[in-house]
Amino acid sequence: MKEDLDLYEEDQEKVEEILISLLGVVDRPLPSLTHAEKEIFILCKSNPEIQKYFEFEEHYYGAYSQVLEETLDEPLFYEDAFQIEKDGIHLTRQGKKLYTEILDKYKDNEEFKVLLIALKLIREVYDKLSTEELIFLLYFTYPECGKYSNVYESLIEDKQKRKNLTNNLYRKGIITERRYEELLAI
Repeated sequence: MKEDLDLYEEDQEKVEEILISLLGVVDRPLPSLTHAEKEIFILCKSNPEIQKYFEFEEHYYGAYSQVLEETLDEPLFYEDAFQIEKDGIHLTRQGKKLYTEILDKYKDNEEFKVLLIALKLIREVYDKLSTEELIFLLYFTYPECGKYSNVYESLIEDKQKRKNLTNNLYRKGIITERRYEELLAI
């Protein structure tokens, strides 16, 4: 029983470190809770080792992680590390200090260096997107995410909305011309 609790706490601390790293890797707020969830989901898809910490499932708004939601609501280890406000989620002064400590803790860890590169890339690409654009792109990239979604039909099946979202993604440089044509052809 104690081993299970220790493992849970170890995993939870890792979840919080990943979240702090996501927030700290770029010096601006993460746009929304949806961005946090979807960007961590994208990270998990690119790094299966991370996936075991978050346990995503299909849900009403696409990929959902109860672990991530609970961590955002009530962190166990680093409760003063970030704040959720109207302009997004950002590190507090304490969170910035913790981010620096995390960088120092893993400075010789090659896997962590790769994780930071992935986090920065994800933030640079997906932070540019509105919530609708982000979800729309996710549904096309990972169709299983739309299985129980409440917004799938309005984003995918409404041809005018799909065209507008596709144009926005192309204009922002998020998708190639080929992907643009694929999204419009569906």
